[in-house]
Amino acid sequence: MSPIPLVLKNPQGWFAAGAEVEKALTLLSDGAFKLFIYLCLNARRDKAILETTQTELARHLKKGGAAIRHYLREMEASGVCRSHFSRSPACRGRVEVTEAYWPYWKAEPEKPDDGAEAFVAALKKLLQARACVQTVFSTADEILARHWFQRGFPIQRLEYAILLGCARKYAAWRNNPRQGPIRSLRYFESVLEELNQQELAPDYWTYLRSRLERMEKLWNQGHPQATTEPAPAPPHDPQPLSGAQRPASHIVEVRPTDPRLQKGDDDDLH
Repeated sequence: MSPIPLVLKNPQGWFAAGAEVEKALTLLSDGAFKLFIYLCLNARRDKAILETTQTELARHLKKGGAAIRHYLREMEASGVCRSHFSRSPACRGRVEVTEAYWPYWKAEPEKPDDGAEAFVAALKKLLQARACVQTVFSTADEILARHWFQRGFPIQRLEYAILLGCARKYAAWRNNPRQGPIRSLRYFESVLEELNQQELAPDYWTYLRSRLERMEKLWNQGHPQATTEPAPAPPHDPQPLSGAQRPASHIVEVRPTDPRLQKGDDDDLH
């Protein structure tokens, strides 16, 4: 009597759980092994990499954020994986299962993309030029920057998003002096999406650059040591003034959908 051939009930999404998984089973704690299995089922087979957030891992595994960080440290100490995350659990990073614990052959490493490297370097310079931006450019920031490069966003469009985003930050600070600096590239994501919906006159950006110079002088006066301590309140006008009477230091929130962004409406921003 010939044996009945084995047939998978669901041929989609299965994982080759062999000697590598058995080795991890004998090495890791229950919680860390559960995280390992989740990575195996969801990581790219050709790279052994899963791009995710610590928040998403905690939600899917029904664990707390502290437990997820503990399991990742355990797995790294055991040589099972390498993880790259920023301090914020909500920021996207990645986890890579090491060769010894991955049953598939990994694809050849991609050659560095000189265009992407130049794009990221230029973006870092734009961020460093703004007084209200204090980011260390985390792994999550770099992933987002490369995503923008892959989508074909020109660096000038990123510059415009940074200019407008910083103008909003200064306006928010004027209304609430306890506002801290910008610490993540993701702050500019929604601004960039807004700008992708419409084009503004080139002269407007020249105007906004000059306005930012004055805004940043006020910011630097309120943040003399660039610390995260609440800044002292900036000088306020004793009473509301009309557009023609407002001093040059007065700024308000600006949005690309606001008709005041068109050149010629400068009084509304004074």
